[in-house]
Amino acid sequence: MSLSQSERAMNATSRETPHFDVARAAQVAEAYAGSIDPIFSLGTQPLDGPGADVGLDAYHAGAMLIGRAHMHGARFDYARDRAKIARTGLDMILVQIITAGSDVRFHGDEVQVTRPGDICIDDLTRPFATRATDCENINIILPRAALGLDALQLDRIHGLSFAADSLAARLVSAQANALLDRFDSCSPGEAAAAARATGLMIGGLAAPLANQREAEEAISVAVLHRVQRYIQAHLARPDLTPDGIARAVGLSRASLYRIFSPIGGVREYIRQQRLGRVFADLRNPRLRARSIAEMAYGWGFADWSSFSRAFKAQFAVTPSEVRGLAGVLAPADSAGIVLPQWLREMEAGEIGPAMA
Repeated sequence: MSLSQSERAMNATSRETPHFDVARAAQVAEAYAGSIDPIFSLGTQPLDGPGADVGLDAYHAGAMLIGRAHMHGARFDYARDRAKIARTGLDMILVQIITAGSDVRFHGDEVQVTRPGDICIDDLTRPFATRATDCENINIILPRAALGLDALQLDRIHGLSFAADSLAARLVSAQANALLDRFDSCSPGEAAAAARATGLMIGGLAAPLANQREAEEAISVAVLHRVQRYIQAHLARPDLTPDGIARAVGLSRASLYRIFSPIGGVREYIRQQRLGRVFADLRNPRLRARSIAEMAYGWGFADWSSFSRAFKAQFAVTPSEVRGLAGVLAPADSAGIVLPQWLREMEAGEIGPAMA
């Protein structure tokens, strides 16, 4: 994206102040999209449409960025996918305080609708997405190390949130608003000290939720293993369904789907296990008298064409080719604007006092 003369002037002033405001750019929509590009790929209705209104301003405080954003009059789709992560890096945490309106947040299969006062924490090294039409928020970006958490806790804070009526949300909101209201009158040293305190506050308040998530994950793993054992014992039954499994093991269907979500879902798990059993049977010399169809139907596949397609997709060979191959065949593995400048330099450790 090329910068106009007025945008270059804005950049120079921003680096001196240290304040960034897209409202001072000649093309606000372009400046907004370019500013958030290191973080999100942005899909919208035309930003210059009749009702569209966007704004973003931010302050650089030591190793922290903090600012306000608003978006109205269009649908804004923000995506941080693996391609964006690989291209931009950013070993940082994004904290967003919803101050007006709401957005919808997507973390894999989990969907959250926010409300004013909610605070959402996301790890910029991991994928997520948000969607908004009318929303205002305060954004805080910090290095992961600034939160003072250990590696396991940091691994579990992605997607955590403080509910609007919680003490944690009120404390962080008060801190953020105080910083933004007084930033112009504080010294760089005071701003850097406030940034350190803010990072440690957020980390301290997030730690209990991260620890609770760790305990819940341990319980989920135990339940997952119990359900997997049940599936293995009944894999040949063509009527093996999520509803039937949930009833048999005493779970709700929603709980069953949730514990299998990290490994692709319960239906996919059943399908892959069945495909693996057919693969093993095809390689067994003692079963050469059985037809491939018999093997497929014997492991619960009810339709030949869907089985054949799934087998080829899983193993990159047809069932007949597996049967005809000699030796052991291993299955294939299936499995230029100020704000971006600040982010790049923060990532490289080139600006701001150390957080330690």
